[in-house]
Amino acid sequence: MIKFTAVLALTGAACAQGPRPMDLGASQQEMGSSGVMWYATWDTAVAEAKRSQRPIFFMAAAAQCDGISGVF
Repeated sequence: MIKFTAVLALTGAACAQGPRPMDLGASQQEMGSSGVMWYATWDTAVAEAKRSQRPIFFMAAAAQCDGISGVF
């Protein structure tokens, strides 16, 4: 089974830009704190990337790639 992980890295300054889309869902991380933000769907990650004008880091890998350097 292929696993997909989407990561959106935000800084405190990015969180201060514009209103957040209403359907992003709850996050354990406080607004304005720095760190990595995880989103459950691609659409919510894209909405936040557009709002904050920050890039998205997307990694896709399969379990059978376990022995390949840089994966898992």
